[in-house]
Amino acid sequence: LEDATAALGRIDSLVHAAAVIVRKAQLAEVTEADWALQEEINLRATFFLARDVAERMVAGDEGGRIVLLTSQAWWTGGLEGSTVYAATKGGVVSLTRGFSRNYAPHGVLVNCVAPGAVDTPMLHEGSDAAKLEQLRASIPLGRFAEPEELASVILFLASDHARYISGATLNVTGGQLAY
Repeated sequence: LEDATAALGRIDSLVHAAAVIVRKAQLAEVTEADWALQEEINLRATFFLARDVAERMVAGDEGGRIVLLTSQAWWTGGLEGSTVYAATKGGVVSLTRGFSRNYAPHGVLVNCVAPGAVDTPMLHEGSDAAKLEQLRASIPLGRFAEPEELASVILFLASDHARYISGATLNVTGGQLAY
């Protein structure tokens, strides 16, 4: 963060997309190490990075945009042995709402993107072909998202086109999550 600020002068936008998932078929198989890893990467790192960037944006008195990445798991409770992952991603939604309330008065808009099944290594890791096909078939658009399709939503939230949106979670799930 120090290096980025020194090189760029200021930070206009932050997109925090780092995540890790440890799938366990049964909750009884989840270890404290599994929990700690997912909580550290998915929730704790999100909190401290977003907070520190938001504080810099406030100090610079020019506002900014923060886009956090959650998952449709925040709503479903997790599929395919991902309950702990889902819990951490639910926490990211809560962080988004809390950060929005705290920083929107200073012009820092904080929003969240909740991807569904995106064709990345994380989707394929620990899932067999039959389970992936079943998942694909459950998506009304009939396919997995491409990473670029998420990028365009993130870019929108980081732009002036979204200057009246803060505290929102946008579901990008191909119609799988509709509420």
